[in-house]
Amino acid sequence: MKQKTIQKEVTFTGVGLHLGQESHLTLKPAQANTGVVFVRVDLPNQPRIPAYIDYVHHQMRRTALAIDPQAQIHTPEHLLAACYGRGLDNLIIEIDSPEIPGMDGSSKPFYDHICEAGLEEQDAESKIYRVSIEVEVSEEKSSLKARPQENFTLNYTMDHDLAFLPRQQFTLEINEENFARELAPARTFVLKREAEALQKMGLGKGANTQNTLVIDDDGSVMENELRFENEFIRHKTLDLLGDLFLLGEKIQGYIEAERSGHALNAELVRKLKASR
Repeated sequence: MKQKTIQKEVTFTGVGLHLGQESHLTLKPAQANTGVVFVRVDLPNQPRIPAYIDYVHHQMRRTALAIDPQAQIHTPEHLLAACYGRGLDNLIIEIDSPEIPGMDGSSKPFYDHICEAGLEEQDAESKIYRVSIEVEVSEEKSSLKARPQENFTLNYTMDHDLAFLPRQQFTLEINEENFARELAPARTFVLKREAEALQKMGLGKGANTQNTLVIDDDGSVMENELRFENEFIRHKTLDLLGDLFLLGEKIQGYIEAERSGHALNAELVRKLKASR
């Protein structure tokens, strides 16, 4: 399998879900073995922030990358999931604010922009991480396990201990066709009872009922309609895929997740990296 980048530049604009700032992004082709690198063109010296586990900076309710207190990238997981789903290895992403636009709350707009740019095969082999031993991380009721398997499959179990949001399980083999059809359109969500508290903490400044599925106390979605009956768990699977991109290699293995979020996802990536 050869590494891939995009054929031409593509530019788009949107507002970040958490920080609420408008961002302008330009996706540019990159040389083989570059990986995905964010460039903060609004900061002095235009610092480069690799989409790699070593640069993960803990933040609530999202993934964040940083090389110093000023040079940060927030909420890249939906864009990185689209890179994984499209089979993209190398990309330069120029951005003029700290947060990736939320778009419609899913990976589909990013996937569509990457498709618009086209793919170019490069003269280098893709980096493959083959899970050879079982690796596990856990915290309270949440856990993640990786075990050997010939293909790449994600199995996610979601359980919020709420009567109106029953326990669910979702399994998907990750390839481009499945990603585009089954994962890319799944949008981020929040419980109505959590939304006000999160906004008081300075989060969700760019969120609304059109780019975030807001779940009322009876389990209904406010001012919107589901794209899938189980859209919530599909989005949790999407988030996991975006975080797994931070390993810097395509994964061959079976990943089983129980109630995991961004912090635990990152812990699994660190443990996979250390277990080589």
